[in-house]
Amino acid sequence: MAAVDLAELQFLEETRSSHPSWLSSEDSVLDVAITTLIGPLCLLLRSFVRSKLNPKTLLGEFFVDCICLLGPIVISFTVFSNSAFRLSIVIMIVTFCIAYASDAEPIISINQKYPLHLFGMPFLNTYRALVNLCTIIVILAVDFSTIFPQRFHKRYTNGFSLMDTGVGSFIFSHALVAPESRYEIITESKIKRLWGCLISSSMLIVLGCGRLFVTWLTDYSVSEEEYGKHWNFFFTLASVKLLTTIIYCALPASWTKYSWKIAAILGVGYQCLLSLTNLKDWMIIGDNKDGSYSGGFVHSNRPGLFSSLGYCSLYMFGVQIGRLIFADKSRWIDHAKCFEKLALIAASSGFITWLLHTHIDRSSRMIANLTFVIWQVCHNTILLLSSYVVDLICAMYSTPEKPLIPGQCEHCSDRKSRSNCCCLLSAVNKNQLFFFLIGNVLTGVVNLAIKTGSVDTVPALGALFLYGTTVCGLTCLLFVFNISTKFW
Repeated sequence: MAAVDLAELQFLEETRSSHPSWLSSEDSVLDVAITTLIGPLCLLLRSFVRSKLNPKTLLGEFFVDCICLLGPIVISFTVFSNSAFRLSIVIMIVTFCIAYASDAEPIISINQKYPLHLFGMPFLNTYRALVNLCTIIVILAVDFSTIFPQRFHKRYTNGFSLMDTGVGSFIFSHALVAPESRYEIITESKIKRLWGCLISSSMLIVLGCGRLFVTWLTDYSVSEEEYGKHWNFFFTLASVKLLTTIIYCALPASWTKYSWKIAAILGVGYQCLLSLTNLKDWMIIGDNKDGSYSGGFVHSNRPGLFSSLGYCSLYMFGVQIGRLIFADKSRWIDHAKCFEKLALIAASSGFITWLLHTHIDRSSRMIANLTFVIWQVCHNTILLLSSYVVDLICAMYSTPEKPLIPGQCEHCSDRKSRSNCCCLLSAVNKNQLFFFLIGNVLTGVVNLAIKTGSVDTVPALGALFLYGTTVCGLTCLLFVFNISTKFW
């Protein structure tokens, strides 16, 4: 694409004069939130269905996970995209009926020990698994134009859409479990942290180069407006990881507890550059004023290079929330306090998003401006809170012999008693990079094999279900044999 169209170029003037509604029925924060909240509801449904059916075989466990998790998410992103709220109500009613029909009764005491608290943070693991699951579904669904709504497509200049949450959610979810979030910074030397960061970042760079080579070799269509001519998602992850680690290593160890302040300074500073200079205009239309990506490396990859500053700010906000999550919580009262703080973060970041979007600068994933960063904090904190609610509800119905908490079934919690476990959530968390890579590879295979843009509704849904089942099945197969693909 040699140039952006006229409607896209008009963004430069619109950002200075218009005050768009951020809660309209389409292309809005609310629309994205309602659609993605299907995931946590599916977690609750899955827990009670597994409890009621109690599948004895690996195939039975996998079948339940696909029906309860993969199925509703696929249809909510496609044929039921205009009825996401109604679908949510149906899922809640079905879940309530199954819970009512079960023998389990909720038991809770404010000072009671939180079930399975020694096994970490189940809701954090399920949130991260949901982010991955939604991502691999969307990256193929977008190619089926007959079932995937236009409003969910990426906004190359400004706006809110489902696909705009992908890279932001990935960076935020990784920040939640960063060494700085888990207090490992206290015991680990800066040299060791830098070396570890270089190793892990080098793998991301290799993957980015590999993706660049394969797309060039196969002449696979890639949108340059997303990151630039050569830049891609893996390079953004690597640059954010390197930059944030360098910043944390340059600062005193005690400063990590003020990560949100560092994030705010970086985010506001970057926004000032966008608002007070011509950086934003240049990132969108370039030197040639036509939006092309020809020329030197910096000019050809300007969105990917400079948006990394915004993503670094998002990462540091994620680290701060991660520190809150990893604080000691062994009683229900501790979780109630944590939940209250997360709810406050979600509400305040939502209000700030509204202020920034309507009065300062419209949200832009391409630029990763401050509005987009705060929106991603709000969006992911809401998802995290929703997974937390599911966690707490399931904990009420759990017993030591029969836990219902997602990703913490009896076999996930104790792999020695039964090594062959087929929990999709645990499988995805164990091999997240493999899950994402195999999804990308199969997406390319499907697009090269068929003309996805002209496939009818039923065959498109069938292909999407088959693709999702294959990706999940291969990941679960690794988990069954306790294989980890992380070798660095």
